[in-house]
Amino acid sequence: MNVDLNTLRAKWLAPLIFFEFYLALTIFFFFFGPWPWNVDSPVLLGTYLVAAQVFIGLGYFSAWRKIRLKYDIDNTAVKNENIILGIVFLRRALIVTFILLIPTSLSRTGSVLPDIVAGLVDPGTVYNQNFQRLENGNAFVFVEYFRILFSHLLVGIYPLVIVYWSRLSRKVRFFSLFAISFNLSIYLATGTNKGLADFLITLPWLIYLGTSAGVLRLKIHRYIGIIGLVVSFITFMYLFGMGQVQREGGVGEQGIFNTGLDIITANTSNIAFEFLSNDLIIIYQSLTRYIGQGYYALSMSFDLDHSSTFGFGHSIFLARNADVFFDTNKFTTTSIPGLLEVKTGWGMLSLWHSIYPWLASDFGFIGALFVLATLSYLFSLSWGSALVSLAPRWIILSYLLIILFYYIPANNQIFQTGETFSAFFILLISIFLQKHLSFFSTSR
Repeated sequence: MNVDLNTLRAKWLAPLIFFEFYLALTIFFFFFGPWPWNVDSPVLLGTYLVAAQVFIGLGYFSAWRKIRLKYDIDNTAVKNENIILGIVFLRRALIVTFILLIPTSLSRTGSVLPDIVAGLVDPGTVYNQNFQRLENGNAFVFVEYFRILFSHLLVGIYPLVIVYWSRLSRKVRFFSLFAISFNLSIYLATGTNKGLADFLITLPWLIYLGTSAGVLRLKIHRYIGIIGLVVSFITFMYLFGMGQVQREGGVGEQGIFNTGLDIITANTSNIAFEFLSNDLIIIYQSLTRYIGQGYYALSMSFDLDHSSTFGFGHSIFLARNADVFFDTNKFTTTSIPGLLEVKTGWGMLSLWHSIYPWLASDFGFIGALFVLATLSYLFSLSWGSALVSLAPRWIILSYLLIILFYYIPANNQIFQTGETFSAFFILLISIFLQKHLSFFSTSR
């Protein structure tokens, strides 16, 4: 299962190359796409976004030395031991997941079983209905707190199943697929794109990780697998387009976007419109609206007067709980997204801001670049460590950070909900403890 150092380095670099290109593409569509974002300081915005990509690169490269050391120490026996431990972890995670299946459906859909048919037929309507249900109060919200307690187990099932697939028994495969399918059905039943999107954007990376590390052996031809991923992507785009058509306010069909202060209309003279059908235009407008609005919010955030939210403002989950604990509303309302909503009407929770204003709430805009470099370092370390050791904690952490980097144009994704926030820090703490406990055990 071991690879030579040059091959390891190439596979380690793959995520960095991809995400640098991906983020550059989002910047291109922001400035040259169909939406006429009225940015006061386009040079400042462009410079900041380019600087962010430089910091990402610097953070990522700085972890190579540690990956090299792990490569020299870890071997096939260590990988096999970690796989065994990972499968034990997966079995425990499945037990917790099945206990919480029905309660989770009640909390997130309002029904014992998710109504997939309604979600497929009329995703926009079920999305609006479920949003209203949650606004009126969720009687099963306590379930979400149980999920936070066991977050590292619940989050870990999907990435571990994919990477360890070839080593799993048929029984574990069956129950794992059932759990994953049930989770996806909840998203489909509520007309929410995020769950299926996260599944599709991370699946190729998890397959790549497993095959590169030598543990996942696919029994289908590579081209068939690629075709399957393409079909899944097209299906997602179809469901995404249907959902946009049925969203309130004509945002999809009419190509309009309500910023809270103004209405922005897509520019139909954009060159891409000449080559797309009406259905594809809706998808194109909607995708570019999604990836662009966060950068627009960032451009409006630079001039806001703000003070630090002391480590709580970067996460709406933390900010809300800090407000409750200290009996205040400071941490939500004085975060940069909160201040932006007061000044411009740009919805703190209904619209996207990109990751930068969230991080800047605690660390300032310059500090946010260093935080992003640190996250890139962690991504590099976790991805490289997963390739070398196949330890479950590194695989799950890689999965979470893949999601975080995909959502950079949108928000501070994995820190916005209690489940992924808790899973991230539980994993970091476990890595820290494992490192220091092993140090003391070898120093006796």
